[in-house]
Amino acid sequence: MLGRYISRAVKIPVIGIGAGAGCDGQILVVDDLLGMTGSPSPRFVKHYADLRSAVKRAVREYSKEVRGGQFPDESHSYS
Repeated sequence: MLGRYISRAVKIPVIGIGAGAGCDGQILVVDDLLGMTGSPSPRFVKHYADLRSAVKRAVREYSKEVRGGQFPDESHSYS
């Protein structure tokens, strides 16, 4: 409501982050948008993906393979 009021009261664009749809534009931090941040999230955050889980799995697998000597192998090296 306040965002809409301010947007109508001034002649410059008003960009909101959590101020509601009444602003002229919106900001959503890409880490929040991609689901990279932990919980709880602010009310204005909408997750469009769950990359946090995917990144954690990838790092865990990478670490396991490096420690186990499976990575890098010949196919991942230049001669």
